[in-house]
Amino acid sequence: MALCLARTKMQMQKQKKKTWVKPVQYLMNIGPCRYCKKEMENTESFVAFADKTKAHYQCMKEDDNQRALDKTFE
Repeated sequence: MALCLARTKMQMQKQKKKTWVKPVQYLMNIGPCRYCKKEMENTESFVAFADKTKAHYQCMKEDDNQRALDKTFE
């Protein structure tokens, strides 16, 4: 009995094999950067703000560093 259960369990595992096609990556324009005003695509590293504007991650990071430096001189 245990042997039959083991066989049916193995057969069920073989049936669960999933075959799926990897989705195609779409290239979309997401709008201008908040800081440098260049057009951005969804393949680039970017951040979205609460006011629904977007910016390159690097542009935002540079702006944050600049603001931090400006505060230290006040």
